[in-house]
Parts: sequence; structure tokens; C-alpha cells
Amino acid sequence: MVLAGGCKYSRGVGCGEGLFIFWASVLFCSATMAYVGPEDVLLLVNDNSPTSRYVAKLYRQYYPEITDLQVVYLDVPDGYPLPPLADCSGPESTAADEIITRAEYQQLIAGPVRAHLIANNMVDSIKVIITTAGLPYRIEDRYLGNIITPGGGMVYDGYYVGSIDAASVESELTMLFQTDPDNSLSLWLYDRVANTYQGYRNSGIDLFERNILGNLPYLNWRYPRKLAASAYPPVMEGDYLTTHGVRGRHFSAGDIYLTSRLDGPKQQGQSAVFAVRKMLEHSRRASSDEYGVNPAQAVTVFDDALWVTNYNYNRIYNLNRYDDFIFWEPDTQQPPDTYYAEVRDDYDSGFEQMTGQVTGYDNVIYTGGMSAAYDLTVICDRRDEMRTSQADLQQGQLAVALSSLGTNGDEGSAGDYLISGGPLFELAYGAVFYSVESFSGATMFSDVQTSYNQGKIINFLAIGGCGAIGHAFEPRSDASINTEFFFYNLLADSDSDGYADMTFVEAAFTGLPYLSWSEVVIGDPLMCIAYGPGGRAEGPVPGDIDGDGVPVTMTDLGGWAGSYLSSLYSEQGFEKYNDLCDMNADGCVNLKDFAYFAALFR
Repeated sequence: MVLAGGCKYSRGVGCGEGLFIFWASVLFCSATMAYVGPEDVLLLVNDNSPTSRYVAKLYRQYYPEITDLQVVYLDVPDGYPLPPLADCSGPESTAADEIITRAEYQQLIAGPVRAHLIANNMVDSIKVIITTAGLPYRIEDRYLGNIITPGGGMVYDGYYVGSIDAASVESELTMLFQTDPDNSLSLWLYDRVANTYQGYRNSGIDLFERNILGNLPYLNWRYPRKLAASAYPPVMEGDYLTTHGVRGRHFSAGDIYLTSRLDGPKQQGQSAVFAVRKMLEHSRRASSDEYGVNPAQAVTVFDDALWVTNYNYNRIYNLNRYDDFIFWEPDTQQPPDTYYAEVRDDYDSGFEQMTGQVTGYDNVIYTGGMSAAYDLTVICDRRDEMRTSQADLQQGQLAVALSSLGTNGDEGSAGDYLISGGPLFELAYGAVFYSVESFSGATMFSDVQTSYNQGKIINFLAIGGCGAIGHAFEPRSDASINTEFFFYNLLADSDSDGYADMTFVEAAFTGLPYLSWSEVVIGDPLMCIAYGPGGRAEGPVPGDIDGDGVPVTMTDLGGWAGSYLSSLYSEQGFEKYNDLCDMNADGCVNLKDFAYFAALFR
């Protein structure tokens, strides 16, 4: 979307100079810099979850352009044989409520969403599907019962990959119509599918032609050649080659939906509303040139672990051997043919792609500047048995992107490594995270231990992060996210207008190897990094109801009075409820909260 005068759509904050760029004339913004915006999203709400309903309401406060038609309330019609969707973010919720069967997914989520898109002629105009806290997000496997469990799942041999039909709801929604069991022109794909958006650079999803239903008859699904006797490759689309790739693909990035979840950490019995508010506020500031990200302050970290299995060394099915990345180009096949898929180390390649420098020796922290992002500092830590932390940064520096092997690394730390003894890093606005841990997204409950006591992406959100990618169950190591694409696209400003080239959800999806699999992207999909004065990630000021940055003034007290006796969990009080007035985060605005206000009043 290019506005009159050539400026990019910038999520309501305008097209400004930024801190470091001075303009002599109006910029002409390249077509490859188009953004997805509020008009491109569809919000999915669990109508049985007050948290889900409130998160949708909250998101529309940040993006008032979202219309009623862009919100789908999911509920079971009267007399329907299935039980209603469980609320996985309510007073009685547990990690078991995050799990649904495939029949429940198809009949209670996917089916109504398909019907809504078709009925309102939105199949191709919607590009991003947003799920909300309170909506279950892990789909059980129909045959292997231990793939999805409340605290995670099992580790299995690669031989089983081709028969597993478990998935995250978010990953399954990416192929909403290709996996429709009632459509004779689609294939009900249970297996993981190669992501046709992986590996692109500076190529917004708007650029790809969209004709999802019309393209179904031309899709030709197949497996490329096996990588090893015990490992099944992902499903791909196109003409079979005797190598590891395919050619003549019709299935492209224009045929998928990008998905993101608005959720965050909470203990059992609590709501995720407060974590989501904090995340959205951080994202707003990251996208505003009033705050943004200061490239002189921000650092991207690739924390390698050399003396373990190289889990971040994987095949990239969209890239021909020796290709670093691909661009969208007009009047050309998208994605291009792939004969011999590229295989490489994500951290080494990521550091090289972002800085133009190569790594070599072990036991060294390599440092360089990202020229496409105003020389923002990039680190590749190749030290043995040492985790990169705030102590390795210079005074005043803040982490904006972190990728590590987590508990799969060589540091021997427990699953709470991000938060134990204080935050691992101080974070910039817009900070994102991925760790190579199979169960990092297995639950959104902070007090539920995951399988093998692995780290959780919600711990990164708890210390001020804006976005993360996790795994809802064991994905196998070749599903490790390519942060070399994710981080580059999130931060690069190749046209030097003070705003990054791609939104968070676009950048995240360029790093996903597979669709219809285990991955869940958490964060505001429309966040787009602005380069400005920066600052350390801080949430809303307690007691600041009117948003002027000063607590507690008479207008704040007036706002609190307007929400007095409201409740997140009651129909009578829901519309009046304001999470900023709920100082003790118990779901009710009452005199207990007023005591907090009184202590802050000046």
C-alpha cells in the first residue's frame, strides 16, 4: 500500500524523517516496500472466552480501521453435537484447554472462517489471520496421542514425520482452503508443507498474486526425494525432480495466509489480557518514530553453541544451492524452480547476510554492523559453553533480536534461562526471539513445566519482548526457523526512509520452513520497526489511564471511576472494563484497585 506522495503506510504514525535521515524531497517508495495493514487482517475470537473477546476489543483500539466484518466470533450453534471451544485463558483454565481435536478445529474454527471469507468476498483480500488469547491453539494428532500433551509432547523418530497430523491452529490456518476436507479441488494435507514464502527478501506479501480458490485445480502435491532412509521430506507442489526440489510450482506465497497470535504469559487462573496490552504497547512504540529503535543502541544476537548437534544447519527448499535469498520479480514464476536445495548454517549465514562479514574461529564473539539498518550492531557468539547476555553488550546497548539454541545449547542451563537471576538482556522496543527448542511454544502458562524443561517463548515476552516464534510440539530439527531471513527482513530499511521494509508477520514467515506444522508466531503482526531515538522496552505506566505518561492525575481517576465495579468476566461489566484500571490484575475493578491509585496519587 503506497499512499499519495509516495510514503509507505506506516500504521498510523506517518512517514517521518527518523532520527538519522534528512530529506531534500519526497521519497518515492518502491513497490517492493508495500505493507500489510489493518484492512488486510481477520481477527478470530473465541466467543466463550472473555479474554479472547477483550483482546480483540483491545487490538481494535490500537487499530480502529478494523471493521466489524473483519472479526469472526467462533461459537457452537444451538443443538450442535460438539462442545463449545474451551477458554484457555480464564479463571479455571489449564494447559489442557489449549488442546483441541482435529474435528473441533475443522468444524468450530476452520469451517466458520472459510464460510465467512467466502460469504463476504474476502478470500483474497484478507492476508493475515490473527488468533487471540483464550482460543485453543494446539491440534491433537489423530493417531499418535503423545504428540500433543498439556506440557508438551514426545520426541519421535524422523520416520514418523510423514504420518503426523498434529499442528498448531495458527500454522494450519495458513493453508485454510488447501486443507478443506469438503473441497474436491483441494488436498486435505496433514503433513508439513514447504513454505513458499521462505527465503524472500524485501518482498511484501502484497506483491504476490492472490487467487486462492481459482488456483486450487492446478496444484500438484508431491514429496521430493528423501533426505535419508529414516527422514521424510515435506510435501511440496510442482513437477517432480530426481533432486531434492521441484519445478513449475503454482502454489506461492499468494496462496497462503500469514498468521499471528495475540497471547502472552499468565499463571493458571489468570488472564493473558495484561501481557497482551504490554506487548501491543511495546509494538506501537517500536513502530512510531517518536520512540522506534535506535540503531546506535540496538543489537542483534546469534548465540551459537558449537559443541552440540548443529540444529540450525538445515535445508532451505525454496533456494537453489548457493543462493543466499530470492526476490519477488514481476512477470516471473514465484517461487522459482528449485533443483538442488540450499543447505547451510543459519547463524553463520545470518551474520554474513546482515554484516557482509564471515565467521571462522571458535571461542570468538564476532561483531559487525548491518549496513541496511544504519550499521545496527550484529553479534555472532561462537564461544564454547557460554551464553550471550547483557554483560557481553556495551553500556547502553539493548537487544532487538535474539536467536539461540536455548537448553539445547552447550551452557547446561535450565529452562528459565531468559528470566532467572533477572532478564538475560535488556530489550529495545520491537525485540523478537527464537530458540531452537522443540517445546518452546507448548504452553502459554508460565507455571506449567514443558517437556524436557525447555525454555518458553512467553518468558521472552515477560521481559519486554514484542514477538517470538515457538513450536507447539516436537517439529524435528529441520523445522528450525531461519532467523537469517526473519531478522534481516524485520530490520532492513533498504530505501532509507526510516522504516523497516517488512512488517513483523511478513518477516517471521520468510523464516518459516514449513506450514501445516508446529509453529506459532506470537506478536502484533502489523508491527513495523521505525528508526528513531529508541529506548528500553517499558510497558504502560501504572495508573496512567489517559495515556499522557503521568500517573495519577484527576483525569486518570475519572477514567478509573468510569470503570468502577466493571469485570472482565461478567456480561454486565465487560463493556465498562478497562485493564489499565485493574491495578491488581484480578479481572475486576474495585476498591482494591483504588488503593493502588491512592498510593500513586500526587
